[in-house]
Amino acid sequence: MTSNDPGPKPHLSAAVARTLLDLLGTDDAFRARFAAAPSAALIEIGASEAEAEGCMAIPGLATKEEFIAARDALLAHLTEVAAFLNPHCFVDAAG
Repeated sequence: MTSNDPGPKPHLSAAVARTLLDLLGTDDAFRARFAAAPSAALIEIGASEAEAEGCMAIPGLATKEEFIAARDALLAHLTEVAAFLNPHCFVDAAG
């Protein structure tokens, strides 16, 4: 019997995850690109297509201040296998 399950999603490299969090915490233009097309924005900063594939759009990003405050916890989460199966980490807490 064969399975169509591709297995665990690749995690982000530490370098890409750091860049992502830095930009989400500081750069309004990148935040807009990420909100509009998360996979394309990840590839723009060096993620592989496999890492970026399936990165889901979310209804609204957390504030820059929230990203800065939660940076260490998010970095640990993003570099674990299957991190982007949990996009709620980026959602605006007020929204």
